[in-house]
Amino acid sequence: MKTPLFMIAACILMGTCGLSAQEIKEKKSEITKYTVMERFEPKVMLTIEERTQLREERLAETKRRKEILDTLDISERKRQRLLQDLITEPFSNRLSRTMAEIEFEDEE
Repeated sequence: MKTPLFMIAACILMGTCGLSAQEIKEKKSEITKYTVMERFEPKVMLTIEERTQLREERLAETKRRKEILDTLDISERKRQRLLQDLITEPFSNRLSRTMAEIEFEDEE
């Protein structure tokens, strides 16, 4: 008889803790116009357009490499490792070695 009463009391206690946690308001973080680096060295920082362009180039290069890896005649396990390297470490030795060993055929 004591176990069910204890379980009921524990459930009620957990339920009230969950409700009180939802009442806490989140603090809004203020966005500063300039970072410290931009304030003191504005020439060092890239503009938004330059950063966007670099990001698009990097994503295009990643997409091209992924397409190349998908067409290679290698085991699925090695392909998964190379794709993981492409995502986490784009300059890994394993990925660089594989890309260097590829022989492209000219279209005739």
